[in-house]
Amino acid sequence: MFDFDTPVNRYGTFCTQWDYVADRFGSADLLPFTISDMDFNTAPCIREAIQKRTEHGVWGYSRWNHDEFKGAVTGWFERRYGCSLDNSHVVYGPSVIYIISQLVELWSEKGDGVLVHTPAYDAFYNMLATNGRECLASPLEKTGGTYEVNWAQFEAQAARPSCKILLLCSPHNPTGRVWSRDELTRMEDICSRHGVKVISDDIHMDISYRPYIPWPAIAANTDWALVSSGSKSFNIPALGGAYAIIPDSESRDAFLTRLKAAHGLSSPSILGVIGHMSAYNEGEAWLDA
Repeated sequence: MFDFDTPVNRYGTFCTQWDYVADRFGSADLLPFTISDMDFNTAPCIREAIQKRTEHGVWGYSRWNHDEFKGAVTGWFERRYGCSLDNSHVVYGPSVIYIISQLVELWSEKGDGVLVHTPAYDAFYNMLATNGRECLASPLEKTGGTYEVNWAQFEAQAARPSCKILLLCSPHNPTGRVWSRDELTRMEDICSRHGVKVISDDIHMDISYRPYIPWPAIAANTDWALVSSGSKSFNIPALGGAYAIIPDSESRDAFLTRLKAAHGLSSPSILGVIGHMSAYNEGEAWLDA
């Protein structure tokens, strides 16, 4: 049904991965394996939806706060992962790291600690340092070809008075660990006992080979947010857009105030909104293939 064999030449398309290798590494004659996007065409349903919208010819200000967008997100979690979410808990953001950064600022103060499994996505380090937060490392231990949490060390970090947030990467980047239900439940118990809020970055959730369990499936309270995007799984990062599930209404309202009033980012890219709706409503067969 889908063509994954025809090579696509991405040179000359302002492509970060192929056009700007020399900017990052000093030489253009390299194979770049540092950017998380695909060299496959994206799903036909998304391409068709984008083409139809561009043919309209008017690209004015748009909205994300409607049930078509939010329902596409919650419907995806329900069908694919058996996880029921409330449409009213869904918020939009321009990128995953933007949403995480705003939640870190809302849920902690300068000098506070944020617990992170390491090695970690480099943007986590940069974001925390720029926001004046301390990265509290919990190094994963390589055992038997996989990576495991050092639970005593993890809880010792969570128990520190300065530790306010667990910034969880689920599945984990860069080790590829897909956390088990037992591991997630253990993290949840430790964080609940020590008053640590959880921000779960689940952007790689759709491309895991082991069963992925969303944080809401094990959460015992509302002191958490799940942040994700269809950008990795459907190869649409250039369309823009991400989302979060924030069950606590006060935190959700505070985030939206930052998005709208402080930063003027509440009007989304319409192509990003349409891309996500098409991906989550129609793209499952392509993703499975």
